[in-house]
Amino acid sequence: MKKVLFPCLLSLLGLFASTAHAQTTKTVYMTVWRGCEEACQGFQDYLKTNDLPVELVLRNADRDKSKLDGFLLEAQQMKPDLVVTWGTSVTKALIGSRQDYGSQTKLGEIPALFMIVADPVGAGIIESADVSGRPTVTGIRNRIEEEVQVRAMREYFPVNKIGVLYSPSELNSALNTEKLKQLEDKMEFETVIETYELGDDDKPLADQFDKKMQRLAEQNVDVIYVGSSSYNLSHRDAFTQAALKHNLPVASAYDSMVTESNALISVSNKYYRVGQLAANQAQKVLFANATPGDLPIAELQSYSITINMAVARAMALYPPIQLLRFAELVNVDVSKRAQMGDKQQTKLSQVETR
Repeated sequence: MKKVLFPCLLSLLGLFASTAHAQTTKTVYMTVWRGCEEACQGFQDYLKTNDLPVELVLRNADRDKSKLDGFLLEAQQMKPDLVVTWGTSVTKALIGSRQDYGSQTKLGEIPALFMIVADPVGAGIIESADVSGRPTVTGIRNRIEEEVQVRAMREYFPVNKIGVLYSPSELNSALNTEKLKQLEDKMEFETVIETYELGDDDKPLADQFDKKMQRLAEQNVDVIYVGSSSYNLSHRDAFTQAALKHNLPVASAYDSMVTESNALISVSNKYYRVGQLAANQAQKVLFANATPGDLPIAELQSYSITINMAVARAMALYPPIQLLRFAELVNVDVSKRAQMGDKQQTKLSQVETR
């Protein structure tokens, strides 16, 4: 009799312990750079969908670096179960670089998780693409490598000169441009760089898009590439309209520059899915007692190619069939769609990267 009851009793005790653990509410302190956009929403939706008992404290820097020190102090005093950072500027301000803090962080023993950091290795946040090298830090890699970006552009049209325009105050943009330049010899192209003039507040002065695009056009660039720039993303309409005025196609790592504006093509990871992946990583830390530094840096296993057909028609740059096989098309004219063959209508929004 004891041999039967004892395992049952253990099972019941285990069930009660598991239930009590599941009901323990965890606190996540999330700091974002430009409001609760797609990644932030994806993170929250994952928590709700999986009914995870998490109290989310959300702070928005609203692109103002002067707020970040206050957020760091608040997080240090609050001592949440996890700090989540969005973007390079926020992550460096709240976690700190390995150069300055080694394997430690500004947060002490508080676990931290970063997402939407363009180059976490180049920014000094983590040791390598696979591991953080810091016991309390984990994160998500969401960037599609520049070599993949250039190859996708070349599937569309010849690319010998790539123009970039960014704010020198954005570290992620500078790092991204440096990665592009490192590919010049290997892939046989030239990078043409223009930067915005900054005001006393270290932000770009207004109304520079047309002048800068004209200078890039005069240097005969084949495409304008937006790899990582919160400023260009937030001003995407003015940016892409200025490019179109000078007959310059825009290729972007931001899907929304194609779907919500006038960029021609994007190769990207959907930010919403990045946010969901980050929440899955957070779940391991919060509810599976995983040590952040023991977790591999996570990344999505697929990416999306999106083409704006309205821009393609306006520029007379119709995508080749081999690209259409994998691309998601937006702004496709209904009358044109009926004339397209089955192969050209194939929409595979996610392409396996490995």
